[in-house]
Amino acid sequence: MRTACIAASLLVMSAIASAKSETARIEILHGKRPFVVLDADTAGQFTIWSGPGTSMTAADGTVSTPVHPGDIADWKAGAVQVPRDVKVYKVRFYCMAGHEPARKDAPTHLCYGVRYAIAADGQGFIQIPAADDRDFKLNTQAIYRGVEGSWFRSSARWEELVRPRIDEALTPAPGTYGGYQYQPPVYTAPRTAVGASPSVTPKH
Repeated sequence: MRTACIAASLLVMSAIASAKSETARIEILHGKRPFVVLDADTAGQFTIWSGPGTSMTAADGTVSTPVHPGDIADWKAGAVQVPRDVKVYKVRFYCMAGHEPARKDAPTHLCYGVRYAIAADGQGFIQIPAADDRDFKLNTQAIYRGVEGSWFRSSARWEELVRPRIDEALTPAPGTYGGYQYQPPVYTAPRTAVGASPSVTPKH
């Protein structure tokens, strides 16, 4: 069973990678400046080409929504209501210009943007920006998911690989006093239905 699951995962990864370009760089930003940059080695482990709004066709003609080991969110769990007073970061994905494997010296282009929020209890969330967000147009040129404005729990892999880099970047060096520590905007979630489009998503 384990071998079959691994084989199935590899088939899904192969199908998605062959159809769309790989992630070459991921930036976590405050304002217009990134304070965490993930190069191809780490960024290439994530994909935006899965989840709501994407599809794949099996050999028997069956169409399904792909689930990828490098998903940024827990798509299967569905949209969730974020807690109040989460800290929100802007995330940008840069893709390869073609379909070649990501390389540090290869040309890239900005291909997608999401929001990453961290709650007081440490839980992470990913938002697909809503129609009033500056990244909406860019995103829908690549993928119209039909869940724009909704929040999802971030994936286990995202928390494993990206979260420590953010925590490290925000922690002052040992032995320093009064060092700069970026405080992201705080988003106070409205008490609305699950997945409702927030009206105060930070725009940078």
